[in-house]
Amino acid sequence: MHRTAAAFTALLLAFASSAWTSPAFAELKAPPTPRAVVADPARDKDHPADMAAFQVDIAGSKVNAILYTASGTQPHPTMLFLHGFPGNETNIDLLQAVRRAGWNAMRINYRGSWGSQGQFSFANARADGEAAVAWLLDPANVAKYHIDPKRIVVAGHSMGGFMAADAVAAEPRVAGAVLIDAWDIGSRSERITSPEARKAVIEAMRPDTAPLAATPEALVGEIERDAAKLDLENLTARISDRPVLLIGAEFAGAPGTRKLAAAAKAAGAQTGEKGTLTEAYYPTDHSFSDSRIALESEVIRWLARFDPTIAPAGSRIPLKAAYDPNNPFARIIRGELPAWKVYEDADVLAFMDRAPLEAGHVLVISKTSKARNLLDMDPKELAKVMAVAQKVGQAEVDALGLEGFMLIQNNGVGQSVPHLHVHVIPRIAGKPVYLAENAPADPKDLEAMAAKIRAAMKP
Repeated sequence: MHRTAAAFTALLLAFASSAWTSPAFAELKAPPTPRAVVADPARDKDHPADMAAFQVDIAGSKVNAILYTASGTQPHPTMLFLHGFPGNETNIDLLQAVRRAGWNAMRINYRGSWGSQGQFSFANARADGEAAVAWLLDPANVAKYHIDPKRIVVAGHSMGGFMAADAVAAEPRVAGAVLIDAWDIGSRSERITSPEARKAVIEAMRPDTAPLAATPEALVGEIERDAAKLDLENLTARISDRPVLLIGAEFAGAPGTRKLAAAAKAAGAQTGEKGTLTEAYYPTDHSFSDSRIALESEVIRWLARFDPTIAPAGSRIPLKAAYDPNNPFARIIRGELPAWKVYEDADVLAFMDRAPLEAGHVLVISKTSKARNLLDMDPKELAKVMAVAQKVGQAEVDALGLEGFMLIQNNGVGQSVPHLHVHVIPRIAGKPVYLAENAPADPKDLEAMAAKIRAAMKP
């Protein structure tokens, strides 16, 4: 057993050396994927998540709407999502991720689109978005659907980005806006420089009017007539005093998104942690076809400004720094913080991870070494840690009836505590592993699991 641990120790040290010098590893700077993007929350048996389908009466027309409601009876922050032109990309996966993060998520189909009554026009779509915000702020709906009226955000994709900006500008109680590769509708008028150019714009628009109660001729006429009202740069500047997330697709609308960002900055918007403006750009198409996880992660991380529990910012621990004797693991060793122990000797401690990736997730640390990561660790001390990790793995297999387990050891990027530790994580056959932020477990469950693993530990 000790020979196996020593061999693995050598492998870890070799890998650390190559990782330290490899540009590919040095440039990994992406923040963690929020749990809501890749994992379902526990079901609330008394007040589970649900979906409500209904119609909103807008100017005498019935507009189809869906509200994905989060679990629990507490007031929920709520996102209104407005679709594009004509709305082929539904972005339902994004709304589901938002709901998994504990938000309500509402979607409407504008008048004259996708079965909603009435006539489609840009003016009507603007009014529909504004009416949907008013519906969310109605005290009767706030009470019925557990909406937090102080945390309503409006998001939109493509044309929906314009409609979201308009709805936010019209209602000062809205907390913020998310504009995803937004279409500056009024700028289309710049292309109409001749009868031939006008005809080309109409024909380019014609295929997208199939699910709409509208003609491309009427819509182009509206753009020509109301270009000033359809100016998204102006709208973005007007809402820049509130939090705004601008997301651009490099192979589609990113140049336009950068213009919106410039307009917001010219109006005084600041970027950075304390600023109102956030920008993100991805190398993908207008529908974010190969960046869906990235899109959802970006939105959830931004929503965390209204609810920090849904997407912890992630650690930024440098590889090289002085050892911090007050880090959580050092305090656990000294007995200053509680831990659900499964093994301890003079040199090594193994205890339950308080936010487990899988039930039975154990951390193994050195009690004697002051190594922050693998690059600092003496090989003899590391061998002792790995020998205990091996024992813990065997105990997990025996106690939990596992078919396998895995070891993870992070250094710098992905590391949450600056004291070298090895994760020993149960694997469930057929269940994929998502390296995401996890919710803290119930202490009673952690102690019960620790007792099982302790009982199975071999000398």
